[in-house]
Amino acid sequence: MKKLLLASFVGLGLVVGVNASESRDTTFNIYGVGAKSDKKQNSSAGAGIMFDSEDVKVKIEATSDFIKSGMVLKFNPFDKDWYFKVGANYINQKIYSPVDTSTRVNQYSGALSSGYMLQDSLYIEVGGSYTQLSGTVFGDYEIKDESTSIVYLEVAKRWETSVGTLDTTANAGQVFYEFRDDEVSYGLGLDYYPMDNTKLGLMYQEEEFSSVAGASVHYSFLFADYVSNLDTETYQATMGVKLAFTSLVDVSTWSAPTNIKSHLSELHRFEGITFSGNMAIQSTAGVQKTQVAIDRDAPVNYAPTWTADSYDTGITVDDADDDVTVIKDLGAVSSDVDGDVITYSIVSIAVPHSGEQTKWDDSIYIDNGVLKLHNLKTNNPDEDGTVTVTVKAEATGGSNNTDISFTFEDVQ
Repeated sequence: MKKLLLASFVGLGLVVGVNASESRDTTFNIYGVGAKSDKKQNSSAGAGIMFDSEDVKVKIEATSDFIKSGMVLKFNPFDKDWYFKVGANYINQKIYSPVDTSTRVNQYSGALSSGYMLQDSLYIEVGGSYTQLSGTVFGDYEIKDESTSIVYLEVAKRWETSVGTLDTTANAGQVFYEFRDDEVSYGLGLDYYPMDNTKLGLMYQEEEFSSVAGASVHYSFLFADYVSNLDTETYQATMGVKLAFTSLVDVSTWSAPTNIKSHLSELHRFEGITFSGNMAIQSTAGVQKTQVAIDRDAPVNYAPTWTADSYDTGITVDDADDDVTVIKDLGAVSSDVDGDVITYSIVSIAVPHSGEQTKWDDSIYIDNGVLKLHNLKTNNPDEDGTVTVTVKAEATGGSNNTDISFTFEDVQ
């Protein structure tokens, strides 16, 4: 689908052209808005108005889900060939969590560009924008503060033919994200005017995670526009009327437009960023659960437990030989409710006389979950008394200790 759109734009642009036409009408547009700003939610309906001239554009739109406003100003401070444009946006939009709770967030953006007329029918423009989303926490969910920047280069060419006027644009640039790798961005646009008061438009803008396609039909005072993000499955459609005028407050000057051909400096990327791209919430992470909620809702994994805090085995050992003696089967007196594997280790050994600590350390060990004793004859401790071994049982959920004791009698 993407390759087909690109091929179509290129093919339609291969027409021989000459000069640009005279200035277009200034219009005041009133229209209805239908938009889907979240693919999991229902679309919302509202209205918009726009003042639209070559040098000044102001747009305000509102539905139950959002309020959007944008402005573009164009200046020619030096000569008619060289121009500057300034753009600004403000959005207040409802966002939804996966459990359908919602809140509103604000987003602001600014844009700047400069262009130059290489020929009457050929313009080049460089520009960029900066967008700042003000995040918020609502319930168990949040959307983070995030900034996004764009830089681009665009070329616009007008072709005059025997069957009408064709305006073509191509742009390429870079998108800089705060929480994701930067991306290359490129796009194409096509506006065909079979008559001065009629326009058929197509556009396509591609990034790795955002493919945007749009179409428009304008005839005299009627118009309809549609833009869809193919990746996020969101869209906005507008349909309404536009009135040409020489004085907005003098109704007698209102009329149906007779010339709606945009000046080449109005095409396409800067206006697309200001009135479309930056009029959508710029969040690469989207709505996510807060860390507090994640930690709270995480499955609890418990530490192993012992059947008692201490065990007096009642076993008496001596140093008459080096035989292996089983002191305690640890697995028989411990368990893990989550079914995790338990590992056992000796934490400490309390002996009758501290001077014989090394002898007992060398004599007591754990073998496959069983506490055992060996080599007492070789190690040859001499002090009678109680030996207490502190053993740790450890698993995924943590650890617990217990004390296991037995008696030693010296016989050699």
